[in-house]
Amino acid sequence: MSDPTPTDAPAPTDAPGLADASVIDAITAWMPTTRWYPLKGQQVDVRLESSYDLGDAAILLLRAGDTLLQVPVAWRDEPGGSPIAQLGGRWLVDATNDADAVQSLIDVATGRHAVNGLDGDATADPGPAGAIKVITGEQSNTSIIGGDGSWIAKVFRVVAPGDNPDVVVTGALTRAGCDRIPHLLASVRAGWPAGDAFVTGDLLAVSEFVSGGEDAWELFRQHALATLRGEAVGEAPDARALGEAVAIVHRDLAEAMGTVQADEADTLRFITGLEQRMAWARQEAASVLGDLQDELQAAADRLRDVRQLGELQQVHGDLHLGQVLRGADGRWLLLDFEGEPLRPMHERMVREPRLRDVVGMLRSFDYAAGSALQEMPGVDGAAAGDWVVQRRTEFLAGYADAAGPVDETDPVFVALLLDKALYEVVYELRNRPTWVSVPLEAVRALLAAG
Repeated sequence: MSDPTPTDAPAPTDAPGLADASVIDAITAWMPTTRWYPLKGQQVDVRLESSYDLGDAAILLLRAGDTLLQVPVAWRDEPGGSPIAQLGGRWLVDATNDADAVQSLIDVATGRHAVNGLDGDATADPGPAGAIKVITGEQSNTSIIGGDGSWIAKVFRVVAPGDNPDVVVTGALTRAGCDRIPHLLASVRAGWPAGDAFVTGDLLAVSEFVSGGEDAWELFRQHALATLRGEAVGEAPDARALGEAVAIVHRDLAEAMGTVQADEADTLRFITGLEQRMAWARQEAASVLGDLQDELQAAADRLRDVRQLGELQQVHGDLHLGQVLRGADGRWLLLDFEGEPLRPMHERMVREPRLRDVVGMLRSFDYAAGSALQEMPGVDGAAAGDWVVQRRTEFLAGYADAAGPVDETDPVFVALLLDKALYEVVYELRNRPTWVSVPLEAVRALLAAG
């Protein structure tokens, strides 16, 4: 464990201060080269909004246009694993790739290091950082495996005032003893001035790392691919047990965070939200949805058939196979309760129908088969369709075992399924245009079914 009051020699006087224009300019030039930067291709002004001194490192909150970004940095004599720029004879580096700086973040989270403006909260001590490993595939945040592989720290790159559900929801499930998630160990929250107000928001979450966990997306996708190739395949990943795991998390969330019976105002708010999201998708994805405008308008009109939402509660909010691991004991574990990355943070803590998570997982089975089809152009899609139907049936049966059956004719179910597919169309156009055919075909099928 590092000393909570770093004894490293201070940066030489010729190294610029963190608020210096050269530092901000260097970070501004570097950020678009990262996977997590959300404003690629946009020209925005960047300014320092707030900073938190960690001794030989610091957390910077930078205002890039209307977006607030978290950039932990450190001064070092060597460029290290993620250099930003060499200034004044020293290297400004990305602190998430620096073991000593990561230790400083953990010390703040556990309360071993008090920093003005930061609050740490720990349910368990993660222990020393040791050798760290940054997960390179992540797009919206930066995740760091530490503690000899015992924990994973997620640095939220886009910061917003209010509660981040990945901290609040995972924390609630941890305190409830839910065994279908990796437990939250510690977190860091910051406060900063915003105009005449003072606001707070979450910066970091440290959770148990599932050593040897298998990615559900790859497990199901590989099985779909083998099926399309006509290969002799073993038993499919257990979609029924996955449905049961989702239902158990929903049950524990209901007990930990409460439920409410939707009233007329809740129903109207739900319908209005779906209408707004559909209008947003029609505008953002007009290039591929142009020939479906009449069908989309008819679907929007059918939203008025939603009369009663039933029980509302906190849900995962962005559930798909990529948010699930199979542990060494065979149990499915749900991860990343942060919610949809394109939704405003304040919308991610709103109680919703549990069906939102159910349809998210059903759409993910379709994605797994669609991904397999993309690797095998010219293959008859009927086998992929059959594979999706089988996984869907198994998942819904497992969910019903623990939470009761899902009515697939329920207007709420149908509306949420279309809502998810339209969201995916926009996401793919922005991030992976070659994948847009997967959700677009689903949108066409849902509209054709009426």
